[in-house]
Amino acid sequence: MGIESLFHLNRYAAGTKTDRHTHDYAELLYVSDGSLVQYVNDGVVHMMKGDVCFIDSGCVHWEEAGDDAFVIRLEITKEIIDAVVGNTMADRQAADYINELVKVLKNSGYIHFKFKNDYDNELKDMLTAMISECGVADMASAYICQGLMLRILWRLGTVYEYAQSRYIRKKINWLLHKEITDFIEDNMKDVTIDMLVERFGYQEDYFNRFLKAQTGMTFTEYLQDCRLNKSAILLKEDSMDVDEIIKEVGYRNKGYFYRIFTEKYNMTPAKFRKYIKEKELMV
Repeated sequence: MGIESLFHLNRYAAGTKTDRHTHDYAELLYVSDGSLVQYVNDGVVHMMKGDVCFIDSGCVHWEEAGDDAFVIRLEITKEIIDAVVGNTMADRQAADYINELVKVLKNSGYIHFKFKNDYDNELKDMLTAMISECGVADMASAYICQGLMLRILWRLGTVYEYAQSRYIRKKINWLLHKEITDFIEDNMKDVTIDMLVERFGYQEDYFNRFLKAQTGMTFTEYLQDCRLNKSAILLKEDSMDVDEIIKEVGYRNKGYFYRIFTEKYNMTPAKFRKYIKEKELMV
């Protein structure tokens, strides 16, 4: 992944117009300050501070500064996308998302991302970090840039608004849902909502809203459901006693576990295990 000339930093005085041009690479433009009107093929994109426009390679475009503007441009070649997707640090869901994003870009020519609030300092911090790494330009920097690129594209898809495709929004929500729920299930013994905040970078209330929309349950409710489902599986396997299972799924209070297990399955853990054994003998 060549990173020496990924970035271009441009300042425009109000009213400045650029010539019509095209590139053999995709271009990601971030308006760090001011405003910009981007003309892409037959589309007109009004970009405010914090907005991003992702323009496909080969698209004729030009821009006009509405106010004095500072723009960060990031070149994204096919080789860069392939390197990010092929990075062993990138999980399958993230790689699938990037491939879907590229499909939308190819079909529409550009994607306009608008931040849901006023300004996204986190995205700017990621871009700034990439600029710093480009100044180093060694082997380690290339891998760091791949990770930052993945985080940038993932953040655009999950916390920005864009209207080009309901399908990809649904796809992204499903991928994010799977990544969050997989993390909860893999770490159910000691997972906390603070761990989700650290892992995914969103505020605490975001996870409750997102999980509620996707599963009908809050984080606490979803975690409890995962633990009870896991305990039922372990009871079926008959390789651990009930006290060991309680600890394995992350509970310390035996009385509390018995109460919520009985509420879900209408029988105690011991009766559940006996019921499963009897059912298997009848088959």
